[in-house]
Amino acid sequence: AEITGGVSGGLTTGAPIALLLPNAGGPPETGDPWTVKPGHADLAGSLKYGVAPAVIRERASARETAVRAALGAFPLRLLELLGMKITSRVTRIGSSEHLPSAGTGRKAEAAMLAEIEKARAEGRTLGGAFEVYADGVPAGLGSHAQSDRRLSARLAAAMFSINSVKGAEIGGGFALARERTENTVDFPHLDDGRLIFRTNRAGGIEGGMTNGARLVLSCGLKAPPAFDRPVPSFNLKTRKQADFHPVRHDITSVPAAAVIAEAVAAFVIADALLEKFGGDSLGEIKPRVEAWRRQVKRTLSAA
Repeated sequence: AEITGGVSGGLTTGAPIALLLPNAGGPPETGDPWTVKPGHADLAGSLKYGVAPAVIRERASARETAVRAALGAFPLRLLELLGMKITSRVTRIGSSEHLPSAGTGRKAEAAMLAEIEKARAEGRTLGGAFEVYADGVPAGLGSHAQSDRRLSARLAAAMFSINSVKGAEIGGGFALARERTENTVDFPHLDDGRLIFRTNRAGGIEGGMTNGARLVLSCGLKAPPAFDRPVPSFNLKTRKQADFHPVRHDITSVPAAAVIAEAVAAFVIADALLEKFGGDSLGEIKPRVEAWRRQVKRTLSAA
């Protein structure tokens, strides 16, 4: 990516940041532009805007999320300078799962790669899942007072804005629905004079606000709607049954989506951070965040 505005001498200037991100893949292969690609945004978008389905398809694909991932470098760097770090990991590709237990990493990765190669040979695509983590996020971001300020709602909306995401969870997510009360709550304990949580079922957010624990988000993605052979569809210009013919595609979008999720999560967390602490430069923001961390530490220390 080439930064064309908003940055001078390695620092943002306050002006809008502009990026040029060339598409190395070249022009898209569309076939008949009026034939709907099944499982994509083509049909709904064409009905809404009155343009060819192929036009809708490009904006609803990786061109849009690629730019968000590139721009995410800025909030990611801001959070890093303020003591926070956002990471992600792929937890599932197709039927291959990467469990967090020790010693399974390389074996799970090999199984995922093997499943991708098998799908490629069979002309299939694969869905999967990933997790996003935010460490060092101070307590008190977001709010319980208004629904649109709940950080949980904002993060969930950000995750669902990523192509192919069909489900998003925070902390224990849907698994908590079948648990007893005592297995859904993070109980506070004093440890060496400090208040700590030995579990993180809430995923770092309670009542729409951060509680100082690690933020944990999980997302599930469907397989990309791509095919290695013609499939039944409909042509909106002729209004007749038509086949949609294969175009270039990825076998899976899960690893790329995990990186995109880091960026969009960073935007949401940075927004919430600036709402609480204000400021127009790092020199203003950083002392306020550090002062708040000290205040929270004093409050959560034993009397």
